[in-house]
Formats: sequence, C-alpha cells, structure tokens
Amino acid sequence: MDRKIEKTPRPFWQWSLLGITIICSGWFVYGLLADASIRTYRVPKEQLIISRVEQGAFEDLIPIRGSIQPFDSVFLDAVIGGAVVEVYVEEGAFVEAGQPLVQLSNTQTRLTAATADANTTEQLNNLTNISNSFEMTKLNTERQIIDTEYRITELERRMHRSEKLIAGSLISQEEFDVIADELAYQKKLLANAMARQEIEKHIRGERLLQIDAQMNMLRENLEISQTSFESLLVHAPISGQLTSFPVEIGESKSTGQRLGQIDVINQYKIVAQIDEFYVSRVAPGQEASFTLAGSDFNAMVDKVYPEITEGTFEVDLVFEGLQPQNVRRGQTLQMELTLGNPVESLLLPLGGFIQDTGGNWVFVLDENGEFAHRRDIRVGRRNNRYVEVREGLQPGESVITSSYSQVEDMDRIQLTD
Repeated sequence: MDRKIEKTPRPFWQWSLLGITIICSGWFVYGLLADASIRTYRVPKEQLIISRVEQGAFEDLIPIRGSIQPFDSVFLDAVIGGAVVEVYVEEGAFVEAGQPLVQLSNTQTRLTAATADANTTEQLNNLTNISNSFEMTKLNTERQIIDTEYRITELERRMHRSEKLIAGSLISQEEFDVIADELAYQKKLLANAMARQEIEKHIRGERLLQIDAQMNMLRENLEISQTSFESLLVHAPISGQLTSFPVEIGESKSTGQRLGQIDVINQYKIVAQIDEFYVSRVAPGQEASFTLAGSDFNAMVDKVYPEITEGTFEVDLVFEGLQPQNVRRGQTLQMELTLGNPVESLLLPLGGFIQDTGGNWVFVLDENGEFAHRRDIRVGRRNNRYVEVREGLQPGESVITSSYSQVEDMDRIQLTD
C-alpha cells in the first residue's frame, strides 16, 4: 500500500544564508555597475605631480618683469629745423654738458635773424633818442630856471639901490617903476618854469618807464632771435651717454624733430609692466626682490602710473641698498613684488591645474593613494608658488597639481604603477 511521503521543510539557517548570498550578489553587481558608470582615467603615477596641502604663511607676491632704464634722461630736439652739415660725436659716446653735437644749417633762419637784428637795433636807437630828448628838455628847463633866478637876484639888488636913490630924488619914478615891473615879470616867469618843470618831470617819469619796458622787450626779442640762430649748433644739455643719435650728414631735420637722447648713467631705475588686475593693490613703498648674477637685490616701488594700456599699467622702481654692477639700459629682470604682509593660510602648491580649472576644483587622492576623486574647492590669492585655499581641502591631503588638460571630463583618476 502506497504511503504519502511528506516533504521536509528547509531549515531557517539555509534560508538566511540564501538571502545573504542574494543580497551580497546584488550589492556586488550594483557596485560593479556603479563603478562602471564613474568616468575614470588611468595614468601612471610617475607622470603626475602630487602636492600636499599645508598650513603656512602666505606671502602675497606677484611675479613681474622689468627693464633697466636710466633714472634721468634728456631728449634732444631740433629747436630750428635745418640740414645736417656736421656731426661731432657718434651714438653711444659719453659727452659733457655744453659739448657741440651737431651743426644744422638754415638759410631762412639766418636771414630772419639778420633782419630781426637790424630792425630791433633801429627801434632801440629810436627809443634811445626819445629818452635823450627828454633829458635835453629837462636840462633846458633847468637852465631857464637858473637864468631866471639869476635875473631876479640882479633886479632885487637894483631895486634895493633904486629905493634909496628915489628917496633922494636921484632917479625918476619911471626908472624905478621899470625895475619893479621887470622884477615882478621875472618872478612870474620863474613860477611858470618851475610849474612846467614839475609837469615835465611827471611825464618824463612815466614815459621813461614805458621806454625802458619797450627796450627790455626788444632786447629779449633780439636775444631770442640770436638764440634761435645759435640753436642750429646743438649742444649737450647734460653730461651722460648719447644712447640714441640717428643723425647723418645731409639729412634734413624739421623743427621739433627728435635728434637723440642723453642718459645719466650713474643711476638707474626699473620700469615694469603689471597686469591691470593688481592696479588697486600696487602702491609706492612696496618692495620687490630679484636675483642677478647669483646675488640677491632689492628694489622699491617709487611711482605708479595711473594709465592702463593694453591691459597693463607701468611702475617705476628704484634700487635699495647695493645696486647691481655692469647693468645695461634695456636689460630685463625677473622680479617678485610683495603686495602685503605674510598671512597664516592653507596653502596648495601652484601647478598646471590652475590654468585648466581656474582653482574651482581639483583631484584629491584617497587614503590609499590609488584613486584621486574630483572635488570642488574655493581659492583666494595666489603667488608664483602657492594658491590660498579658502574651502574644500584639509591640511595633509594630497592633490594632483599637474595639468588637467586630458582629464577635465573625468570624475576620478586611477593611479597605476
């Protein structure tokens, strides 16, 4: 007789083991799929530059490039244009103040100077004659006063004698009246002459001042005319090196044309062009440093020019302390300009990544150093060695700082041996 066989149920531990196996398998498959969806770039570790994030003093430095220029320069311009007839020195020569450099010739200027000289001399002679005529008038008036005073003195003596004679009836009344009338007449002439003398003195004083001013102006014009003619012979205004002098015999130079330049060579300055991004942060008194021929030197910002040309502005720097020897005009120097005092900050060494990401994100290595994951960060100031990290990184973390040009679209980087 058949007997029904009952199926024995599975133990609970087998079901538990089966469930764990299924979950682990699912999690493994999910991990594989998730890992496959992450864009990964594999690269040998030795091809990368890996830097460590550190806490330190951030020096607010910017690299600048400057050129050596003379501290003082004087430009030579043709005051009066003309043809070059003689050149006395060569470009690059050292000249002394007042030394002749070049002789120009201008026939029209010569004729103009001669005509002006003749006209001015004639006007000066006319003014001199007018001044002399005032002096002659003064002398004539004084002579008239002297004569009148003498005549009055003589008449007063006769009048005194006539008073005694007429008392004794020794002369007639008519003779006495003639003497008295003549004396009164001469006194009126004297009063008139003295009044005229005062008027002439006032007029002469004003007119002589005008004549003196006119004569001074004419002399200045004559001097200018002579100076213009003499300026055809160009002299060195200062002592120094004639660094630019493109002048050839027979060449014609127009009025105001640049002839050359004389540099004072015992003192130099540095002229640098700086990106306009720093225009509000650069000020006189800031220090810069540079290395030349194995020695360290310092300079200080002396002047900041406000004009911005093609995205840069210009500054003048002067040497501090020891000035380098054997420098040449136009020589280029690579310098570091300090914009502020050192500040304690989180620092990341500068690298090619900054050009690709703008400092907005980086690849940070995990603890094992096998993978580098993309992470957003925020940076602040930068110098030629470090960038200041504001957010996103911690001290001691390792960051890939080489170029990201090939991994900009990746989510992580796998480092291989």
